[in-house]
Amino acid sequence: MSLTVFSKNRISAFLLAGLLLVSCRPQPGQPEDPIAQVGPVYLERSELQAMLPSGLSSADSMEVAQKRILSWVSHQVLLQKAMANLNEEAKKDIARQIDQYKESLIIYFYEEQLTKKLLDTVVSNKEIEEYYQANPNQFILKSDIVRVRFVKLPLASRLAPDIEKLLFSDSLGDGELFSLAEFCNKEAVDYFLDGESWVPFADFLTTVPIQAYNRADFLRGNRKLTIESEGFLYYVSVLDFRIKDMVSPLSFERGRIKNIILNVRKKNLLQKIDMDLMEEAKEAGLVKLY
Repeated sequence: MSLTVFSKNRISAFLLAGLLLVSCRPQPGQPEDPIAQVGPVYLERSELQAMLPSGLSSADSMEVAQKRILSWVSHQVLLQKAMANLNEEAKKDIARQIDQYKESLIIYFYEEQLTKKLLDTVVSNKEIEEYYQANPNQFILKSDIVRVRFVKLPLASRLAPDIEKLLFSDSLGDGELFSLAEFCNKEAVDYFLDGESWVPFADFLTTVPIQAYNRADFLRGNRKLTIESEGFLYYVSVLDFRIKDMVSPLSFERGRIKNIILNVRKKNLLQKIDMDLMEEAKEAGLVKLY
């Protein structure tokens, strides 16, 4: 097996100037701009360029290129050695698996093409609600979730009293929420005001420094919190919560239910297509059982 790696200096020149140059005259069957060769296989300039990430400095590009070339050479040496020494049984098994994989890919892409064309992707709220009501055991929570608003402010914030008053208001309407958002835009380091969205309580705890050794007891007993920590002031308003092993709220599961319904539709559609194609093939005399 012959192995050639073209001049390292030329590789460096390419990386510095943006080009890979080879001084030798191409032989019959040899590409005009080879970078490396193992046996009859060449690594070409365009292939190497495709291996290099964009945005690297010249020095980093040179280092990455050299690693890619050596990796390519090592792979080709092993591959060609393996191809030359595999027994016939192994070669037949590889060919069989390649054929099976190719057939699976062809069928997969054809089914995806048909699905995009024929599948009804509109799922009504009624369908989602009916599925939710009929399958409560599918929506048992595996962790706690909350609906919450919070604001993180510098301790010296002049707007802290106004923000606290609005956030902890028992009647936070659209106008008050708009004012709260304006205050937060001016001084808040971080905030979350979407009181309609459910979020995992564990994710919330990574944002706000709360010590909750018993999460269920904490959520039941703490709806409005003021926390001072490391130079910041946190206002937290817990609007609602669900504890692990409770049934998840519908609003938290809408996206998941829609995907379930669409997957069922897709499965049924493909089964119908499969049966229709079988009938067409039989009627056309294409299917013969001996």
